Amino acid sequence: MKIGTTTALYINQLLKLAHSLGSDIDQLLADAELDPNELEDDDNRVDLTFLMRLGRGAIRQTGRQEIGLLMGHHSTLSGSGYVGLAAMTSATLQQALTVLTQFEHLNSQCYRGTSALLSDEPKPVLSFYSIAPYNAYTCFVVDGVLTAWVKLIYLLTGRSDLVEHIQIEFDTPSYVDAYREAFSCPVRFGCERNALVLTSEALQTPVLESNAGLHQKLIRQCERQLNEIALADSYRNKVLKVLGTMLHGQTPSIDEVALKLGMPSWTLRRKLKEEDSAYQLLVDEMRRDVAMSYMRNTDLTFGEISYLLGFSTPGAFQRAFKRWSGQTPGEYRKSLSSKRK
Repeated sequence: MKIGTTTALYINQLLKLAHSLGSDIDQLLADAELDPNELEDDDNRVDLTFLMRLGRGAIRQTGRQEIGLLMGHHSTLSGSGYVGLAAMTSATLQQALTVLTQFEHLNSQCYRGTSALLSDEPKPVLSFYSIAPYNAYTCFVVDGVLTAWVKLIYLLTGRSDLVEHIQIEFDTPSYVDAYREAFSCPVRFGCERNALVLTSEALQTPVLESNAGLHQKLIRQCERQLNEIALADSYRNKVLKVLGTMLHGQTPSIDEVALKLGMPSWTLRRKLKEEDSAYQLLVDEMRRDVAMSYMRNTDLTFGEISYLLGFSTPGAFQRAFKRWSGQTPGEYRKSLSSKRK
């Protein structure tokens, strides 16, 4: 099970930036175990695990922890395909940001959640989901998204004064000065979310290239593509997506997941059985894939991983990990360290 996907276009943009900063692209790809052929078609979907590995490698090779800020600054509306074009032809910024969040899955998706435009707060908020816990090699993802949003707002409206301040979950990083160069508004660290807090009047700001007729055509195209994805989605994948947003320090029950999917738990059990699957098997699969991602891409302790995945004790996690991989967590980490040397 993939923990999420992004486009080959986005991966290529990261590699292009890394190359300009002095990275050895062939080595980055080899270390990430990513076949370059997967990147030939910009529309191809690539597992987010590869994005994390490439970001980690680029930061290690270049020493530039602010690489996410640099990447976001190079964002364009056309780089988001039909979604970006639909946003560009919107009437107002509110309509444009609604498009970008509503059709986010056409360009990327992650088991951790979805972005959202919150207009029912004292001031409008464009919120990016949490990817905690953070380390020196994961902050670049949040940096890239928030910087891209600021850039897209400017491209849409021609204004750079619509973001009041920026909220970031992780603590103040060592490269804090780079944020002062990247943003013209205050940046607050150690917050409860990752978000842009917009000015009160921001959502009513007109979009420069508004075109009502073309906008409706582009929206219909986005809806067709999203429907195609939904129709092709199995109940197994639907459960995994919901599990990913809930599997943090707890193990959600099938009743809780069924409620999120808008159906009785007995119906969900039947749908999964028809696909030769079962709820507990999917919980185990999700835990396995997320555990492997944490082990490869973070420095979290085994106890921390155990808690995040909802295990009752670290011992229960270690037994499950041995069953998944044939190695203890310690042996697995040691083998990873040997490969990276």
